[in-house]
Amino acid sequence: MNYKIVGDTIQSLYIELNKDCASVYSESGNVIYMTPNIRLLTSSPGKLSELLKRVIAGNSPMINHFELESGTRGEIAFSTRFPSKIIPLQLKDRGMLVQQHSFLCAEESVHLEAQSDRKGTGIFGEHTSSYNRLSGKGCAFIAVEGDLVTKELDYGESLLIHPGHLAAYEQSVQVEIQRQVAIKNMFLSEEGVYFLKVSGPGKVMLHTLNIHSFAEAVSANLP
Repeated sequence: MNYKIVGDTIQSLYIELNKDCASVYSESGNVIYMTPNIRLLTSSPGKLSELLKRVIAGNSPMINHFELESGTRGEIAFSTRFPSKIIPLQLKDRGMLVQQHSFLCAEESVHLEAQSDRKGTGIFGEHTSSYNRLSGKGCAFIAVEGDLVTKELDYGESLLIHPGHLAAYEQSVQVEIQRQVAIKNMFLSEEGVYFLKVSGPGKVMLHTLNIHSFAEAVSANLP
């Protein structure tokens, strides 16, 4: 796949469609432009059960496919919704669990599947994060809010992560919700009741900008 990532604080992604990569797909709301020889096809993800799972997880019920219709090459550009870094993921045998709003686009050879479990955040778990599973072989792109922090965990190695900062992790990583031990910590630390305990082996990707905190900071300054 031929692509380039442009920008620093708010990045954009430019993909060339050609005979080797004639189609990509994304969820709605991320396209900047495309050349006229690219056709947009909107479709449901397949079975009714998969459609319902996507809606429950907070995903768009439809997927947008962009296909090269004529000529030898075309170009399509995507943008992020928040100040983000665009990260390419080269998938092979190991799948990745990606925070729902972080998914940007992927080759057609990459399978996107909504997951039914949701991780709670906030004082009473009022904020939740849903994850999509990316599998197959090919290239996918995610948008990591703020900057990217990557951790490689060995067997038996763990981290406690604020749920708002877990962007993606390999499917070999175990994730469980862990409650803070003291009542004072739960309600006075402003870090919430729960952390996510992630245990290796595998790669964990964190983003430095918590969109829930970002939204609260913005709303507090609105008239």
